[in-house]
Amino acid sequence: MEWLKAYWPMLWAAMSTAGMVILALLSKTYARREDLAKVEKKVDQLQAHVDSLPTQTQITELLVALERTKGSVETLEEKIRPVQHLAQLLLEQRLKDDK
Repeated sequence: MEWLKAYWPMLWAAMSTAGMVILALLSKTYARREDLAKVEKKVDQLQAHVDSLPTQTQITELLVALERTKGSVETLEEKIRPVQHLAQLLLEQRLKDDK
């Protein structure tokens, strides 16, 4: 027991150093709880954002509706072209009459 009293400070220092080395290695290996909580929060936000995005079917339906609208506009342009030409002729006639 004499040797324990004599070497106790050195044993305690060695055990403390070993414990600190183990803790340092563990802190480099494993993430802290705060870091995990931040990552989980960001993942939840991203999941909510992804859930709010339109589905492939909705995008396809939108594209089909846009194509129909484009076709309707082109049809209307063809129907309006003669009326626009007449309006332009009437405007030119009116401007000539005002001189």
